[in-house]
Amino acid sequence: MNMSSIIFDEAERNPERVRKKLIELHEEGETVEDILEFIEALEMRKISVPYAGRAFDVCGTGGSGKKRINLSTALAILLSKKFPIAKHGNRGASGRVGSFDIIEAVGLEISDTPEKVKKNLTEKNLAFVFAPAFHPALKPLAPIRKSIPHPTIFNFLGPLLNPLENITAQIVGVPSEEVGEKLSRTAQELGKNVLFVYDREGGLDDVSILGETVFWEVKKRNIKTGTFVPEDFDIQRVENFEDIQGGNSLEENVKIFRALLDGTASESHLKFLEINARVAEQFFQKFTP
Repeated sequence: MNMSSIIFDEAERNPERVRKKLIELHEEGETVEDILEFIEALEMRKISVPYAGRAFDVCGTGGSGKKRINLSTALAILLSKKFPIAKHGNRGASGRVGSFDIIEAVGLEISDTPEKVKKNLTEKNLAFVFAPAFHPALKPLAPIRKSIPHPTIFNFLGPLLNPLENITAQIVGVPSEEVGEKLSRTAQELGKNVLFVYDREGGLDDVSILGETVFWEVKKRNIKTGTFVPEDFDIQRVENFEDIQGGNSLEENVKIFRALLDGTASESHLKFLEINARVAEQFFQKFTP
């Protein structure tokens, strides 16, 4: 029996074994082959969303361990003014405030059925695609993941499992160069168009406003790698991580999120959102008519 079969088949009847297996996998280091195996297993079990139009996704893997803001949610709303965005995500694991914690807290509409996804994409150019509704195999794993005090292979899987058929392109933040290398090769194998980014200066799964961003551009099964800095986009860098960090609670992060949307956030937070938007827009434009 392969590892993914053990994880999915025994999550309900033997959660402690599954917990140990996920920890072992993390400690050994998840390989590209492991990630592909789990993606294949979940693709077989998912509820698919047929959609003929273009759609883009923006998200991060998490796992930085930093007190970070939920930038990708504000970024999705900003980008939806120009691109159809199907943001795939979940609530936070391991005590972290996730995108859907913010989305629920501010009362944004959640797309938890194929019909809602298509309706919101058509009418609003934006759908918040709630992962658990489309990946029922993950439900028994939720309490197990919350009990593990570090990222698991599922942090890597989520960004590559959007249930929309044929997502046009994605921008995905990663928490390390090692993960960026693995996921870029995974996306290449899957034939997905993804720009992976890593904040080398701040250690965040975002485009950096602090210094150098490492990127892996996967397009038509080719991988291009490199780096860039905020000045390449005529944006002045921020000197200290404390100037862009998030809050300690959901309430604090909701306050920052609302301020990002209405333009009243700190200059550093607004710059952080701007450079991520500029990079995502530049990449997505490669896939528009």
